[in-house]
Amino acid sequence: DPELLKRAADFFIENSKYEKAANLLIAAHKFDEALDLCRQHQVTITDEMAENMTLPKSEDNTYRNKIIEQVADMCAEQGSYSIASKKYTQAGDRMKAMRALLKCGDTGKIMFFASKSKNKDIYIMAANYLQTLDWRRDQEIMDNIKLFYTKGKALDQLSMFYDSCAQVEIDDYQSYEKALTALEDALKYVSKAKMKNFDEQEQRISSLQSRISIVKRYVNLKELP
Repeated sequence: DPELLKRAADFFIENSKYEKAANLLIAAHKFDEALDLCRQHQVTITDEMAENMTLPKSEDNTYRNKIIEQVADMCAEQGSYSIASKKYTQAGDRMKAMRALLKCGDTGKIMFFASKSKNKDIYIMAANYLQTLDWRRDQEIMDNIKLFYTKGKALDQLSMFYDSCAQVEIDDYQSYEKALTALEDALKYVSKAKMKNFDEQEQRISSLQSRISIVKRYVNLKELP
């Protein structure tokens, strides 16, 4: 009986047992009141609570999605990014789901989610995140950066990534051979990119060609007996 559950919840509120009260309000399907209570009294929404506020799908999912998104918003506010991402996905907001996953920092989930998204912006967000990791020591991360930028049709950003790779190889490892390969990749992708600013694209191509020429000289000098 929802009314009985509501009276029991009121009793627990009066006695400062807010988590128990929230669970009773959820059981009574008084989701708005439960969320307000959680917000006012800093009750952390657990995975179980979030699931109990997820109604079955029906012909009209407007109310269902509204509640799920409110749950997701609160979970994100509380730092429960994994639960938030799951709920945003169920509500049909994959962009917010991806942002929550990025804050969660679960690389495996981020790569899996992006690979299933078929969304240009999500591919780019995933590639941008993967750049912050130790891509030099993890070939899977390196491959996915290239894959996601390519699927996201962001060849100019892929070119900039290879450009930064070359700089790391020179500055940190003095590996001119790897730097040369990276610069050649950077040139290849910026040449294929469909950049809006043609002059900027031409400048980058010219700059890369010049740097490739310089690095080649270093490589050739090292190869001399």
